Amino acid sequence: MEINKDSLFDESIDTPAFVYDETRLVNLVSYVNDLACRVGFNVLFTLKPQTFPDILELLSPYLDGFSVSSLFEARFVRDALEKPGPLHITTPGIRSDQIDAIAEACDYIAFNSLSQWTMFKGAVRDKVYCGLRINPQLSFVEDGRYDPCREHSKLGVPLVEMAALARRQDGLLANITGVHFHTNCDSRTFDPLLETVRHLDATAPELLRMIEWINLGGGYLFPEIGDRVPLARAVDILWSKYGLEVFLEPGSGIVRDAAAIVSTVIDIFESDGKTVAVLDTTVNHMPEVFEYQFQPNVLGQTENGPHRYLLAGCTCLAGDLFGEYAFSEPLEMGSRVVFTDMGAYTTVKWHWFNGVNLPAIYSCTKTGGLVPRKRFAYEDFAAQCGGDCHATL
Repeated sequence: MEINKDSLFDESIDTPAFVYDETRLVNLVSYVNDLACRVGFNVLFTLKPQTFPDILELLSPYLDGFSVSSLFEARFVRDALEKPGPLHITTPGIRSDQIDAIAEACDYIAFNSLSQWTMFKGAVRDKVYCGLRINPQLSFVEDGRYDPCREHSKLGVPLVEMAALARRQDGLLANITGVHFHTNCDSRTFDPLLETVRHLDATAPELLRMIEWINLGGGYLFPEIGDRVPLARAVDILWSKYGLEVFLEPGSGIVRDAAAIVSTVIDIFESDGKTVAVLDTTVNHMPEVFEYQFQPNVLGQTENGPHRYLLAGCTCLAGDLFGEYAFSEPLEMGSRVVFTDMGAYTTVKWHWFNGVNLPAIYSCTKTGGLVPRKRFAYEDFAAQCGGDCHATL
């Protein structure tokens, strides 16, 4: 179930390149689909980490639908796939001039606040399944930038407020058929999910009795989690006790380790006692490296290798660095350097800073062939800069 490494060193690849492995993608989504069938939940792929249409098409047969965060994402899924299945949307930023289009494109809307629900319920309640995003007020993410349950969170209605409304059967919740929450990020255990469901069960049973469906969000690296018992127990509470239809939104767990970014060494020199190898890619092609300040994995790196390099990106940003790596063989001008686990939050976030071209996109097919899917050119850069004379104003 590993990505086809031989394809990453194919001389026909124009670097920088984003290469995804079709077999690996199918294996990963099949695993989640099988788990869903055995445990009893519906699988929605969330577009946040990956939107490339060919990848969505590969995943689609194994999914129960998609989850999106904006009107553009919803429209994109409808345009890219013939039968995408139901679309769920939750976003803190619904605009009044988009609500009709959102209701037309989506099947489920989980409103982020009671004020938005009050504002838009008259326009949508007969067109879609209406829900509310809730904040269970249980934090599991240490970095507050990525914690949906942080203090003063903008994401969801506080659970204590929702529980109070349900207890007194407040008419404000009329026509609300479900709830959505998302409390984790890159978790390698389902224990926080079970803890959250038990918290909902203890705190807001009246709310769970009045709804029909619940979306448990994402943030769990499904294939890396060995113990699935907490997930099964969480789903069982919601189904056996309350009869709820359960949705989960895996994203990174399906696509992250099914793709790589391939680069080429374009310069090597000494700097203050270290050897710097400049690549034809940049942290701007994998922005989470800079955002999280983590060191990405590189194929062939070895902890005690005799040849050490500070791998650097090719922009003028001083911090455009990937980290220090050791190899058993020396790098040379033209050597390939491959960053693995790049399937998530790369293509959706990369950008043109300094005018450095975006990676070409290739697929390694199920038969082992390498197929170019998308190349970027100066015209794409110019259009992004506003230089396209045909741009819509």
